[in-house]
Order: sequence, then C-alpha cells, then structure tokens
Amino acid sequence: MATITDAEWNELSPSNFETAALLRAMDAVDEMRGDLNDGEDGRSPQLRTDLLKLHRLAMDIINGGARSQVAELFEFAAELEDQVNHLMNSLEQVQDNPVPVDGALSRKPVLRRARRRGGGLMDDRNGGW
Repeated sequence: MATITDAEWNELSPSNFETAALLRAMDAVDEMRGDLNDGEDGRSPQLRTDLLKLHRLAMDIINGGARSQVAELFEFAAELEDQVNHLMNSLEQVQDNPVPVDGALSRKPVLRRARRRGGGLMDDRNGGW
C-alpha cells in the first residue's frame, strides 16, 4: 500500500485535489450505460444488434448479390459509426479524468495514470513509463 509523507499530506487541499473530474467521468459512464446495457426483457444491447444487422446486410450484398441493399448498407454503416464515435468520446472523457490530484502527489507512482500500451496497462510496477 502506498504511503504519504507529511509534506504530501499538507499539500492536500481543495485547490489541488479536484474531484469534479471524477463526477464528469461518472456522467460519461452513465451515458454509455444506455447503449451497452441489456434490454429490460433480456435482449442484447442495441449496439450488438446493430453490428449483427450490418453483418447481415454485407453478407446479403457479397454472397447474395443484393445490389439494391448497397445504399442501405452504407447509410446504416454511417449511422453505426456515429454511434460508436459517441461511445468513444464518452470513454475518452473517462480516460481523461482518472486521477484528481495535482502537483507533487500526481507524481507518486501509485497515483499516476496507467497508460495503455500494446493492449495492456503499464505502470511503474510492470515496466511502463
């Protein structure tokens, strides 16, 4: 467990310990919940259903020669891209607000934000930074 020195303890104040960022991150997570939760009746999340629909449209066009569905495929793909971009923006809001400390405390290894590298989380303990 991390320890904190007396000097670091004395640095803690509302001016350098900003928790509003955590609340903004929580709001972003709440926004995504609607898109990623299962439906009330146990249905899959809408995003999963939409991805499956996009796959079906592509297969109808590629394997079935359904040229009349090409416009629908591109239109639906653009709508789905907008939905995914919205989710990514929400995730970035969470990623941008991980640690509410400023100054010397933010330099403590245990309080530093883990950075995503090569698909894994890296921090001081496992060779990152």
